[in-house]
Amino acid sequence: MKQSTEQALSEAAERIRKENFVRAILTGKRRSNAPKFPRVDIRPVEIKGKVMLQVIAHDGRKDYTNNFDLDSKEIEVLLDSGFANIIVDSTQESYQVQITKKEEAIVGTSRTRLERTLTHDRTKERLLAESDLIFSLLGMADSTGRIKPSYRDKYIQIDQLLRLVEPIVQAIPTGKQFRVIDLACGSAALTFAVHAYLSKRFVVETLGIERDQVLVSKAREKVANESVLGIEFRNESIQSATREKFDLVLALHACDTASDDAISFVIDSKSTAALIVPCCHQSRPEEVEESLSAVQVLARDGILYERFADLVTDGIRAERLRSAGYEVDVVEFVPDEHTARNLMIRAFSKN
Repeated sequence: MKQSTEQALSEAAERIRKENFVRAILTGKRRSNAPKFPRVDIRPVEIKGKVMLQVIAHDGRKDYTNNFDLDSKEIEVLLDSGFANIIVDSTQESYQVQITKKEEAIVGTSRTRLERTLTHDRTKERLLAESDLIFSLLGMADSTGRIKPSYRDKYIQIDQLLRLVEPIVQAIPTGKQFRVIDLACGSAALTFAVHAYLSKRFVVETLGIERDQVLVSKAREKVANESVLGIEFRNESIQSATREKFDLVLALHACDTASDDAISFVIDSKSTAALIVPCCHQSRPEEVEESLSAVQVLARDGILYERFADLVTDGIRAERLRSAGYEVDVVEFVPDEHTARNLMIRAFSKN
């Protein structure tokens, strides 16, 4: 629905001041005016018993926070400072404004189910603090020890991975030797994070396997420059990797059949536990084609075929591990907004 820009921004400001307001997100830039920051977030907070509006502006390197009274005219100034996209969420409804090149406002609403929280410091406790030296090593943290906005999703992904690792290690006595292998480790951010987390409790030996020599060289440079102990990277394929037994096998976003190679590694090496996050499925085993042919209604449309084939493929992978004697469950890795491929196959040895 089209409205005048003035009317749409006035409605947004009014919604921000209501008792059911949860958050507002301001992004994009109008043709006639560019905002000072690429993104601004607004949320309600309670400070010394008074409800205020907390404004957090992001410039890609640092966050700038200010708190304003509910009736402050700074909110109107901010809304009209050049942002093209404005979202105002309440506990039950999302109000969206898009300002076009013609300076017209296209307005829409949709249903939501959100919780209003007034806690001033809502920072979730993470298993690895932002200030951990490993994030400086990876280039994810700034000079003050805070995660850079561009790496926020990666930080959340790392935290969720560590929470899935925790049940595997919680019964192991502190100080024990613990061996980890990361198959197709890529840029090795997750490899380093898992190693850093486990090293706080165990004597950890971590091996990263990657076919891309450039990525391996970069990972080795990080190890050498920062004197990271107990971690090694090798330039080889999963098929050629040593079949020694490991306490934990990682294969996170291993593309195409690399996930199947990782499952074969787990079974052949009789490793204790595995966390596998399949990625793109360019090749389909014969069993998948047989399953799809049996459900013709899903085979007619490309998008349905691809989604169903992905699920069948991952189901077959999980069953391979079960047949080899592992306890297996398939869990959500991280929410969809942080990564597109978010299913994890988690396996534990029954022995």
